[in-house]
Amino acid sequence: MELIRIADTLEAELVYGPTGWERINIETVFASDLMSDVLMSDRDELLLMTSLSTEQSIRSAGIVGSEAVIIANNKTVTEGMIELAKDQEVALLCTRFPKYESCVRLGRIMEP
Repeated sequence: MELIRIADTLEAELVYGPTGWERINIETVFASDLMSDVLMSDRDELLLMTSLSTEQSIRSAGIVGSEAVIIANNKTVTEGMIELAKDQEVALLCTRFPKYESCVRLGRIMEP
């Protein structure tokens, strides 16, 4: 599924998007605030959904090759997070919805 559809579903605000971010294909959503769990992921075309608004979230996403990070609960995104997202070419978005509600919304549109 294209990232733009996910962003629209979550009414997400784009904080940083590499060129062509709208067409990034997402097959798997990993929702976690425990970056140690995220680091165990071996999925392709991954989206990280988290309410952990720290640079560590972006670093972890970069390590596992995540295409995008969505910060839930309308948390503040720091300048350091934005710079890391740019350096790693990871799309960074934020949504007002809590992580659980975001996952439910995504589950509805991603079902086959």
